[in-house]
This record gives sequence, C-alpha cells and structure tokens, in this order.
Amino acid sequence: MSTSEHFSHSSAWRWLAGSAVVVVMAAGCSRQENAALVGEATVPRESEFKLIVVDDPPMAAAIERLRAEWKARTGATLAIVQLTLDELLSAKCLPAGADAVIYPSGQVGLLVQRGWIMPLPAEYATNRELAWSDTFELLQVAETRWGQIPYAVPFGSTVLTCYYRTDLFDRFRKRPPITWQEYQVLAEFFAKRENLSGVEIPDAWSATVEPLASGWAGRVLLARAAAYAKHRDHYSTLFKIDTMQPLVAGAPFVRALEELVAAAKLSPEKRLELDPGGARQAFLAGRAAMALAVPGHSTGDSPSENANMRPLGFAELPGAQQVYNIASGNWENRKSEENTRVPLLCFAGRLGSVAKETKQADAALRLLAWLSGREWGAAVSSASAATTLYRRSQLRAPRPWLDTQTDQQASTQYAEMVRDALSRQTYLFALRIPGEEKYLAALDAAVHAAVRGEKSPADALSAAAEEWAKITDELGLDTQRSAYRSSVGLE
Repeated sequence: MSTSEHFSHSSAWRWLAGSAVVVVMAAGCSRQENAALVGEATVPRESEFKLIVVDDPPMAAAIERLRAEWKARTGATLAIVQLTLDELLSAKCLPAGADAVIYPSGQVGLLVQRGWIMPLPAEYATNRELAWSDTFELLQVAETRWGQIPYAVPFGSTVLTCYYRTDLFDRFRKRPPITWQEYQVLAEFFAKRENLSGVEIPDAWSATVEPLASGWAGRVLLARAAAYAKHRDHYSTLFKIDTMQPLVAGAPFVRALEELVAAAKLSPEKRLELDPGGARQAFLAGRAAMALAVPGHSTGDSPSENANMRPLGFAELPGAQQVYNIASGNWENRKSEENTRVPLLCFAGRLGSVAKETKQADAALRLLAWLSGREWGAAVSSASAATTLYRRSQLRAPRPWLDTQTDQQASTQYAEMVRDALSRQTYLFALRIPGEEKYLAALDAAVHAAVRGEKSPADALSAAAEEWAKITDELGLDTQRSAYRSSVGLE
C-alpha cells in the first residue's frame, strides 16, 4: 500500500483547516498572475466584465438583477453569458473575453485540466468581502480545491437530505434514522397501511420516495454507499488511486444497492422517473412518510402547490456502524470517536472561478467575492435549485433555500443539519473528474437494472465497473489517474 493511500482524509482535513496561507504552485500560472488576484483591488471604472454562467438560468437571472448595483458601486459594466453543460463540455475554450465563470461543482477538475481557470491567491482567505472563515469547513478545505490548491469560491452545495413526516413519527414514537438499517425498518413499518390506523393515507402511498431518474440514480447510490465505502485510512473509494481499477462493484456499493432496491420496492411504479424535485413534491403532497430529496426554493411561483404541506422534519442522511476496509477485504466497526454519517460532496452545487485568460484577474475575483459574500450571496445562491446555504451567517435566515411554507422550527433544523453535514471530517466526493457524466450514466443504468429486477445488484454493478474501465481507457488512463488523485485531495 502506498504512503499516499494510507494517509487518512481526517489528517488531510486537519492540515488544510489549519493552513491560513496556501502557497499556490500551478502549471501555467505565474507568480505575477497570483499576485494580481488580490480580491479587494480597485475595479477599473468604465471597464467591462464578462461572467460565464453554466447550466443555471435562474442564477444568471439573479445576477442580471444586480448589474445596476455593480455599475453603481464600481463604475464597471457586467455582461452575463450563459452556456449549457453540453456546450461547456464540447467547447475548445471559454468564450472570448471571459473574466470569471460559475459552473457545476463537479466540473472543477475539467476546468483545471483544460487550463481555463486559475488558482486563488495566497491572500484569498483574508479577503474581507469574501469572508472565507464564514463558509462551512468542507467547502473551504475540500470542494473548492483541486489537489491541495484552492481554485474556486462557493455558491452553495446541496446535500441529499432525509425528509420525514414529524406528525407520523411523533404519533408512532419513531425517531429519524441514524443508520441505513434503521431507515429500512422505518420504511417497512410505514409501508403497511395496517400500521397506520387513524391516519388518512392517500391511495398513491409510499413509505419513502427517492430520486432515481436518469441523472440522479447513480448519485443517490453514491450517497447511500458513502458511509460503507469511506474508510478513515484510504483514499481509494470509487477507483484505486494507483491503477484506476473501478471499485463500484465492491462490497460497499453492492450492499448499498441491495438496500436501495429493497426501499424502492416500497415505492410506486414511477419510482424511476423522479428527480430530486419530484421526490420532494411527492413527499410534500403527503404521498410518503419519508423522502431523500433536496430543498425547494421560495420562488413564490406556485403558492398553492404545497398549500396542504404536512409537518416536516429534516435529518442528515443515515450512516453506518460498519465500514469496508479495501486493504483487508473485511468489514470493520467504526471507531467510537468516528461519526457514522459520511456526507456526499458534489451531489450538486455551484462554484465560481477566475478565468485563466482574463486581463483583470484581481477585479474578477472581487466580482465573485461580491456575488458570493455576505451581502448578496443568499440572493444569488438561492435562485439556483443546485445550491443551499453555505455560510454560518446564513444559519439565521435559511428560508430563501426552502419551500415557502416551511415553518421556522423546520427551517432552523434544516440549517443546522446542513452545517453539521458540511463540517464532518470524513466525507466522500461524488465524481468530479473529466467524463463525470459518462461514469454516472453507467451507474444510473446499473441502479435501474437492479430496481427493475433485470440484474442482481452485484451483476449490475459488475457491468457498471466494466463500463467505467472502458471510459477510463477512452479518456486516457494516465490523465484520469492524475485527475482522480487530485479530486480526492492528493497532489
């Protein structure tokens, strides 16, 4: 086993969290470029900034509404260019004249490898407008970094959340699940109508609903497998870091898929058609006791949509007492000081980076800091369905990220849940290497085959692992190995 493989994530977390200044060394980025990125530099009056927003029209519209404010404060103009994710993936470069880009968090590696964005300067953590220490820890030390180098500022990273009906849990003296085994026991209890005497239950009733539509099923599997697969002493989780052998056919993922299939049997036939928003709406409409979903947003567009919303509670995703040790090939109990929950990062989210070719890098960073900072961050972030709160200062007012009729108690519970999830020392990244969409599509296919009963979970994941190996070969083994190492925090 290599030294880098055995270096634990918690050790890396403590080292990074204690680093007040980061020495940035990246190919193609000179010391002068880094020095120019002081975020509080004066913005040249009469200058124009071009901001690229990828795959997020609502966020682009929110920023559009701030153009006049930016002009009034700086004298500079702001042009916003929108790209779809497909356009970004197929592009040869960012649009001409791009100064900054806001993009799905899983694409940071692609942008770094293509040389389209530059690292943040050593002084970024002291930028008053960015207020870096106000952001949650895992955004600081993990999601905004590639390798150990910070490349981005956060705009919020949604975490898959366990919704539950507080009225039903209180009536039947149940508690939110701590482990996936407890989650399944609860699902089986609430699936039986005879257990719910005295409760009005609709005809289309599910014990729990999960977002298993294409584009999401693989992510849900990774979120379920995180606590089983992320061992404190190993970086190899989705791939072996030295060979890029896919690990998704291994014991942690097979167990997670078996449990996913068991829960899916307690859902209606449309279970493979729900995205996170659909799962949330099914729950809010009273058709399920639990759901794995992400929060809605207080847009006010459909005030009657959740008019009969049931009492709502939020909990972190369940975890596991056992974790798989890839070195020994055995299951182990987690140590007493370890938390059983392991959040999945990059389930969805948005990051902002300075474009490598900009001629006004310092002011471009100031623009991103202004958009993601304390003053305007909530207005910009909450417009996007891919984000959630990401600052301690937002804990007092999480409502912009939540459905309109979420009450104050549930809102506070949600905010504290996000804070806790994004402060863990152990975590698992969803895929954020080039080819992410291809790998996830193969995992979606495996989940669907297992849920439909076309293949056993083990066989479905074996087929996915074979497809992952082909994708890696197509994109280049050395390139993908380097990317994966960087994605998990190694140089």
